[in-house]
Amino acid sequence: MTPELKQQILDGDLDAYGEVVREYQGMLLGYTLKRLGDWAQAEEVVQLTFIRAYQKLEEFRPDQEFGVWLCVTAKYMILTELEKKRREARNKDNYQSALEVEIGDALCDGIELDEEGEDVAALKACLDKLQTEASSVIQLRYFEKQSCKDIAVSKDRTVTWVTSTLSRARQALRKCLENQLASS
Repeated sequence: MTPELKQQILDGDLDAYGEVVREYQGMLLGYTLKRLGDWAQAEEVVQLTFIRAYQKLEEFRPDQEFGVWLCVTAKYMILTELEKKRREARNKDNYQSALEVEIGDALCDGIELDEEGEDVAALKACLDKLQTEASSVIQLRYFEKQSCKDIAVSKDRTVTWVTSTLSRARQALRKCLENQLASS
C-alpha cells in the first residue's frame, strides 16, 4: 500500500479501501480458513480483520508489506475467536453439569411416598446396591445437600468426576427403582 493510498483511505475514501479489500480478501480468506477449518467462521474473521485494519490503519508503516500486516492482524482475530469458542464450550459443559444436578435433585425430591413406604424401601435397597463411592456421593449430594464443588474437595476429586459419578449413580438408581417397583 502506497503512502498516497493510505492517506486517501485515512481521508475517508471508502472506495479506495474497497479496492484494498478486494485485492487482499482472497489471500486473507485462505489464511484464516487454513487455521480455522470453517468457511463461515473464516469469512467472519476476515470481515472483522478488515474492520480492525481500517481502524488501525494509522499504525501501518509504508515500509511494511500490507498483506503481511493484514495476516498478523488476522492471527490475533483468529486467536480471539478460538478463545471465544473454548470459553463457550466450557460454559456449555458447566451448564450441562448444573442441569444434570438439578434434574437429579428433582428426581430425588419427586419420589412420592405411598402408605406402606414401598418407594422409600425400594430406594434404600437400590442405594445399598450401588458401589461405595457412588453411594457416598449420592448421600452427600442429595441427603446432606452438599454442592458438587464441596464434594469434590472433600473427596479430593474434580467436580467433573463428581458430576459423572452422580450421573452414573442416578442412571443405576433409576433402573433399579423401575425394576423394584415393577416387580412389587
